[in-house]
Amino acid sequence: MLIKSLLLFLGATSLGILSLLKVLDTINVHEQPVVVSGNLQQSILSDEMSLVAYGKSSKLRDNAQILQTSLNVNAKTLAQSADLAESISFSVKDFGAVGNGIIDDTKAIQKTIDAVEASGGGVVFFPAGTYKVSINPATSQAIVIRRKLILKGSGHKNSIIKLDDRQGNYDSILAGQTVSSDLSDFAMYDLTIDGNSSNNPVIAEPDINGNEKRYSLRIFVGKRIRIEGCRFTNQNNVNTVTVNGEESVSDVAIKNNIFELIGGGSIDYDHSTIYTHGKRIEISNNFFYSRDGAGTNVARTAIEIHGDDHTVKENVIDGFTNGINITGYAKSSNNQSITDNTIKEAYTGITIWSYFSNGNTVNPALSNCMIANNTITLNVNAWRKLWGYTSSTGIWLMPRSDAPIQNLNIVDNQITFTNFGGEGNVKDNLANGINLWRYSSPNVVTENIRISRNKIINPLAAGIYISMPIKNGEILQNVIVNPGQSKGSFHDAYRAAIIADGIFNNVKINDNLLVDNQKVNTMKAGILWSINCEAQCEVKGNVLNVASGVKLTDFHSVPRIR
Repeated sequence: MLIKSLLLFLGATSLGILSLLKVLDTINVHEQPVVVSGNLQQSILSDEMSLVAYGKSSKLRDNAQILQTSLNVNAKTLAQSADLAESISFSVKDFGAVGNGIIDDTKAIQKTIDAVEASGGGVVFFPAGTYKVSINPATSQAIVIRRKLILKGSGHKNSIIKLDDRQGNYDSILAGQTVSSDLSDFAMYDLTIDGNSSNNPVIAEPDINGNEKRYSLRIFVGKRIRIEGCRFTNQNNVNTVTVNGEESVSDVAIKNNIFELIGGGSIDYDHSTIYTHGKRIEISNNFFYSRDGAGTNVARTAIEIHGDDHTVKENVIDGFTNGINITGYAKSSNNQSITDNTIKEAYTGITIWSYFSNGNTVNPALSNCMIANNTITLNVNAWRKLWGYTSSTGIWLMPRSDAPIQNLNIVDNQITFTNFGGEGNVKDNLANGINLWRYSSPNVVTENIRISRNKIINPLAAGIYISMPIKNGEILQNVIVNPGQSKGSFHDAYRAAIIADGIFNNVKINDNLLVDNQKVNTMKAGILWSINCEAQCEVKGNVLNVASGVKLTDFHSVPRIR
């Protein structure tokens, strides 16, 4: 959330990089990689510590087991929920629903739900048809859902719940009686929820402030929730599906759904298609499409997560400003697995937050986070009409993050910058494949970080930019191709393949492949290092390959200026 205001910080310049500005003026020879300080002993983050080869690393193996246990518990409790409710089944047509898209079926659907509730829970079935619903002005929602309830259609192409035209501002289409209603054991299968946004436009941004969020599905309290095989279409809201309860929401699966025609219109405002805050939540194999592709108003973020034990995997996200927010802004955000997602036509791919909140002023806000095997494609120019000259980035840390991070793994991701033209801008200096920079809290330490085997293609500035203190870290075996694509008026130091800046303890930058295969090279240096090394820092085995024949430094160390 609030991406637009915070994106602007990526256009600023960190203090540490000032020490690099004279480097390229003095470097004109090919230097060998060097050891900066001492011999690096075996780090906690060894070569085995990757998502695809946990093997001998006890820390990652333990993390993986924790995540798998969470999924097993989740699957078990959700199965119990389904078994509980399958005993009773009523069709909405038995209670007077027509499903012709003309007659208002709101009351008939509600009668069916109430009858199932009176029977102790069960299934409300929607035969093929389009069921028009309308907002009750007294409650600001259309349908009241209950606990131990399954809404089931005959396939999302066939069974459609569609909001009527001209419904004005409202809270939600589907929600509990009150914000504190317990919706445990609620599920939805094989249904479409059509928000009919073309005929319910947001006229001005204040329309969706306050309580009028226009949710399609709102759950603030509940356990064992499942949303599967559904379609959410024509959505213009703050969140399409919100499962938001911190301590009151757990064991949720949102799987195999389609979210399409998200956003659009003339008014832009903050939005997350799926917003979760709770424990043991899986978001997998969903498809997200904005209304107009890259540059669509409102299509800010597809998935935003808060809380413990989240698994976000195998989703396809197309045409959103930002693909995924991993949000360390909760009582705890521990054990996050973000794997095998495809993020296309984005401006930023994956955003990491780590903020003190809920009384926490000491402990890491984000811990045991794995970002692995994701494919991210950034369409820079298509978003600049909306975001102006801010920095497009593949994976990045919110620069105002003020809380520690512990055990962060960014491995085996591919990040590609596309559709970039023109001269660029000075604020492209931080348009990196991976950008971890603490602008507001430069002394906050990140402990146990691994950036390994990522491939970064055509970044506008450096491929990897690190500007923060690190205790125990590795930047290993990454491939960076053609950095420095922007011709913006910033110093060539920002066009190095890797920039490392901060206070490091037990950190190594080894065996990275730095490539410029262009006739006229845009990469201006291999690795620029402006580090205060407390102990055991190592740089070795990195390979620099420049097709143009221009001799560049593979590694250069500069005293840090504070």
